[in-house]
Order: sequence, then C-alpha cells, then structure tokens
Amino acid sequence: MLNKKMRNSLRRLCEKDGGEILFDHQLRSHSTIAIGGKAVGWYAPSSLEELRDVRSFLDDSGVRWAVLGKGSNVLIPDEGLDAVVINLSGDVFKGIKVEGRKVTAGAGVYLGGLISECCRQGLGGLEGLVGIPGTVGGAVVMNASYRTSIGERLERVLVLDAGGRVKWVDGEDLDLGYRFSSFDRRDIILEAVFDLEEGSPEELKNKQRRYFLEKMRKQPLDEKTLGCVFKNPGGSEYAAGELIERSGMKGARRGGAVVSEKHANFIVNDGGASSADVIGLMEEMREKVRGKFGVELEPEVRILGQGSS
Repeated sequence: MLNKKMRNSLRRLCEKDGGEILFDHQLRSHSTIAIGGKAVGWYAPSSLEELRDVRSFLDDSGVRWAVLGKGSNVLIPDEGLDAVVINLSGDVFKGIKVEGRKVTAGAGVYLGGLISECCRQGLGGLEGLVGIPGTVGGAVVMNASYRTSIGERLERVLVLDAGGRVKWVDGEDLDLGYRFSSFDRRDIILEAVFDLEEGSPEELKNKQRRYFLEKMRKQPLDEKTLGCVFKNPGGSEYAAGELIERSGMKGARRGGAVVSEKHANFIVNDGGASSADVIGLMEEMREKVRGKFGVELEPEVRILGQGSS
C-alpha cells in the first residue's frame, strides 16, 4: 500500500509534465467485461521522461505496477489491485504517422482506429484484425490475430525496458507465436512500426466492413466480454469454442457470468458478474472439456495482478 508520504511524492512525479494520477481508483469502467475492484493508483503519463521516472520510483519503492490498455483479455480481481495501473492514454502515446508504406502507431492507439486510418490512406495488411477491442500495445504483446496476426506486419517496436532504456526491437528478433510474444513482462511498449501494402482505399474499407460483419455474426461483440477465454488447443480437430459447446457448456451460468450462446469461447457479464463468477465458470468449462475430450484448455485471459511487477 502507499502511505501518505509516498502518495505525495508519486503525485509530484506523475504531474511533472502534466500526467494524471488517481488514487483508490475504480477499475470496472476500464474493463471490457465491466468487472473489477479498485487499484491503489491509476496513472496516465504525459511524457516518456515522466513515465520513466515514475516507473523507476515505483520499482525503487517496491510498489507493484501493471500496464492496462482497453481492458480486454485481462480479468481484474473483485478485491482490486495493490498496484499502480499505468494507462498510456496521453496524446504522446496515441499518435499515428504515415510515411509511404510505413505506419508508426503509439501503444495507446485503439487498434480499430489504426485499421480505419490505414484503410483510409490506402494501406492494407491490418484489416484482418478488425473487431479486436484493444490497443496497439496490447495487441503487439499478445500477437493478436483474427484473419491475420499483427506480427506478420510488425517491422519494429519501441520499448521502455526493465533497465529504463528506450530501445528499438526488430520484429525479426522477436519470438512471436499464437497469442504469444517474447517481450519481458517488465517491458513497456511505447510504439510500433508496421510495413503495409498499397491498395485501393475503397476496396480496403469494404474488406474491413466485410470482416467486421463476419465477426459480428460469429461473436458477441455487442456484449460485455473479455474476448476469447481460451486458446485454441494444438492437436485437436476442434477449436476451443467447439470443444466447450460439444461438452454441453453453451449457456451455462455462474452468478452473472454466462457462456455465450453465440460463441462458447466467450463469457458474458449478464449483469452483476464478479471475477469469482468468471474464474469459477472458466474452471468448470476446462473440467467439462477435459472430461469429455481429454484436452486441457489453456486460458487466453490473464488475471491482472498475477505476474505484475
């Protein structure tokens, strides 16, 4: 916990260049499934120098921290977090720069907004990621994918590493896999550069729209969810959603958490769901699939606070 002296020191650091720090801040509104308690602190930096100084202070003081983007694919505990949450929502982390086929996007840029801007500029390659409710930073960390993976177009990434160094990492030097990247858990992604293809803006917009409508038909994008709950298992003839459905869990409920009727690999907050409801339902889904198919489902969702600094 942060005592009064530490809070005052942290406030001075956070507001040095115009950043914002809120203490005992409710996180539910920052979650796509609208679940979670309070964080000790909520920090939105306004400059890289400020971010570096604040993180150094937190590390030196033994205060845990975690980075949170749009709040998808992460479950926030009901009891909250004894940590400072860093959110790169300041303007300095939300820029988009286009130079020929190269597009540089800040970590705080909403992925849907980046895709729309690239299509408008006649640059293709990212439209296969449409409908993913996250930021560029989060999408890069998890190597997000739908019809394509973000890593396929990733040229390099600017990172604030654990030692406080700001450095570029080439995409070819990253180990990127299915819902996986080799970034250190203490790295903070600042921006990413993508190498795209020239195309017709109208054709790219139509393609983006077609993919989005396809996804809307298959997934509960208009409901409060975390996104896909489990990774698709290797070596199985069925995807995770099919395994869950075939195990009889579609529509299953625990409290306010319900397995989606549209796509069984989604858990919907049907009103008043807790993180305990979600965790319990996830475990029941895993047990049913394990018992019927002998397949061990691996969570795609991360419980925030587990593995944070």
